[in-house]
Amino acid sequence: MTFQQLEKDVLEPGLCTVCGACQLACPAGVIGFDGLDPVLTADSWTATDCAGCSDCLDVCPGADPGTPESEQRLFGRTRTPGERWVGVFSEVVAGHAVDADVYEASASGGSLTALLQTAMHRLDVSAVLSMGRDEQEPWRAAPTVVRDPAELVETAQSTYQLAPYLGALRPLMLEEPETRIAMSGVACHIQAMRKLQAMDTEAGRWARARVVLLVEPACSSSTRPEGTADVIRERAGVPLDSVVRLRYREGAYPGDIAIRTDDGADHRVEFWRAVRDFAGNKTHRCLSCGDWMSGLADVSVSDGDPNIFAASVTGAEQPKHGRVFIRTAAGAEAVTEAREHGLLSHTPVDLAGLNLGLERKRNRRATYERSGKPVPLGPIPGYQEELEIVPDEKWIAAPEGQEDR
Repeated sequence: MTFQQLEKDVLEPGLCTVCGACQLACPAGVIGFDGLDPVLTADSWTATDCAGCSDCLDVCPGADPGTPESEQRLFGRTRTPGERWVGVFSEVVAGHAVDADVYEASASGGSLTALLQTAMHRLDVSAVLSMGRDEQEPWRAAPTVVRDPAELVETAQSTYQLAPYLGALRPLMLEEPETRIAMSGVACHIQAMRKLQAMDTEAGRWARARVVLLVEPACSSSTRPEGTADVIRERAGVPLDSVVRLRYREGAYPGDIAIRTDDGADHRVEFWRAVRDFAGNKTHRCLSCGDWMSGLADVSVSDGDPNIFAASVTGAEQPKHGRVFIRTAAGAEAVTEAREHGLLSHTPVDLAGLNLGLERKRNRRATYERSGKPVPLGPIPGYQEELEIVPDEKWIAAPEGQEDR
């Protein structure tokens, strides 16, 4: 197996998740990214140079997320059809950060940030991988390795944009191999890390020993950078090169797209409008994805409000919070430590009712399963959910009279 096989099985069918796991796992270090595309960075590299290595394909979650195998290792069983979209968990609670700065900066209460801070304060973690912004182009998403718990506030909000991610861990693996790491990541990032942790390679052994806490936000889908760029230019009327700060869920819940420019001005775009604009800037892999959550993280967090699109349309406000799914012993320890040391507050919660992000995901997945196009494997082998499909545009219909604004 070679990088050429990865191209054939994953890249050409449009199944790349842009997770960056191939870059992290490559023993020779010859895989990088050209924008969102994995590429060979050594001009002289050929198929023969891979010498039978298949690590890039083995770690890739694009065509095969490897969910049943990972669940068997983590939980001793695989999920049932009733657990199709949420996976295996021991407890779910409604949670939010206690720290006022974290709560204020967050999109949905800051539970995820509070857990990552707990890992650094209480669990001997000294580096956290989170999604931040590119230093040269602050409107563009980029992975960030955070060393100071206070700096996690700056990466607290959701980021609705694709960027190569796990490759940012490679310098830590090579130069600081004893560092204990926690990470946040959406489903494909978590799936790739669990696949890596199962591999009998140098990178796999390092990941098993040193990546000690995985926390994931639920993900309806991510967007190409062009989607964010269009919102900034077309909706806000702001030149990209003037942007110095971008947040996707800023201000009163559920938040707006907030853009600060180099003249000190702040520009806002209603969140619901951006969601509609983002819908036209998805990859095939994101649209056909079968996972709202991987179910493989130590803790998963979804927005506590079941319909943030509607909340953005109506301007309805409520106390923001997240639903925190505790899955593993490591996740339970992190939640307990966070609560006992005053970083996280949580109460019981009922999972009943619609969640817009999940419903959009379910209906898109069903559409692609019936399309005959290549789709990634779902978490239950051979299982397809039966439902009457509601087109995505109906879930995010513009309010009457505002369709063309």
